Amino acid sequence: VKNGSLNISPFGEENMPIWQKFKSKGKKAGCVTTVPITHATPAGFTVSMKSRNDQSAIAEEYLRIGYDVLLGGGQRYFDPLHRKDKKDMYAAFQKQNYEVAKNKSELRNTDRSKKLLGVFDYDGLPYEIDRKQSVELTNTIPTLAEMTEVAINQMKDHAEGFVLQVESGKVDWA
Repeated sequence: VKNGSLNISPFGEENMPIWQKFKSKGKKAGCVTTVPITHATPAGFTVSMKSRNDQSAIAEEYLRIGYDVLLGGGQRYFDPLHRKDKKDMYAAFQKQNYEVAKNKSELRNTDRSKKLLGVFDYDGLPYEIDRKQSVELTNTIPTLAEMTEVAINQMKDHAEGFVLQVESGKVDWA
């Protein structure tokens, strides 16, 4: 692929992302990250896009494809107050039978019978050292381990199995 694209060949052809291959075989698929859920690594597993930077469009692709669990940061790509086009992606996901969690408490109380979208901060999640220094952040933003545990519990009983990408992506930003 050309640098900056996601699963698009140098000739402009779309390559099927690996998570779509798993979904086509009946498996549940999810991504958990400490950066925006629409960022390059989770998106690289899941979508074909000409630009990895078009994170608002990646959020829309996630909805179209219907992944089972998406947990991380990136409110700016889901919240109509932050999107340039003012689309309410949270409402769009809820209409497609997603539970939407925006904080740790909501994540703990999710309905396992629904798909799950959890977006816990405007961009990337706080660094762990910063989260630990703040009672507010500790109480409202889940850790990578907490998100991963919820994701596994959401998908573990599926008869065809599941695939889960877990990324501590914020380390790349340090």
